[in-house]
Amino acid sequence: MNTFFSRLILFSLIVGVADFAWNNFLPDKTIPEVVFILTFFIASTYIFHQLSLSYSKKKPQAFIRFYMASTMIRMVLYVCIIAIYRLIDKSSVVSFTIGFFAHYIVFTIFEIPMLLKQLKSTPSE
Repeated sequence: MNTFFSRLILFSLIVGVADFAWNNFLPDKTIPEVVFILTFFIASTYIFHQLSLSYSKKKPQAFIRFYMASTMIRMVLYVCIIAIYRLIDKSSVVSFTIGFFAHYIVFTIFEIPMLLKQLKSTPSE
């Protein structure tokens, strides 16, 4: 098992415990569909990281184009998920959006330093 995946699982467990505590100790402020949100961010973080590493082995311009395009695509996807959720459940869309955005921030803070660390340790061609 690679280092990034094991760190991602450990980090996700910590976030999951925080989600559980948030939903159980602040019952008025629960995050709906938190399991979906957590699973989605684990999968998207892992997939994006692996694709980024594969593009980093190519020309630097290819990596930069991939990184910028994938960031834009991910943001559009995230907005679409929130919009679809709004159509499904209008009553809890605000708490869902706040929880989704909080997970986005937390996983981005985890993902970027891990990617930079691996890119620095990868020998350039």
